[in-house]
Amino acid sequence: MASTQSDSSVLRIPSGGNLVASTVEERRKAAMDALEAPCTQAVLDLTDAEVVDSLGITLILGLFKTCQKRKVAFSVEGANADLMRVFKLFSLPKLFPIREK
Repeated sequence: MASTQSDSSVLRIPSGGNLVASTVEERRKAAMDALEAPCTQAVLDLTDAEVVDSLGITLILGLFKTCQKRKVAFSVEGANADLMRVFKLFSLPKLFPIREK
């Protein structure tokens, strides 16, 4: 998640790979740094992620809550079918939009 791309209103946050215990803290810091930029929408791009563990889910929920506080729309895109099953199990699509690959 070291690099982000944005236009004037949409901040794209790449996952940088799997969101698992060994990577979550580094990726959380990068995402929070990226969210310092002014935007009206933040999109977490999971195209490069094959696995998201419970700490990864916690990271995603934390990003969502941060965006809520800042009145920034939050969504996830690029989730594979396995990730979609996990997200549905946790009812994440009820909280914010999630688009599959």
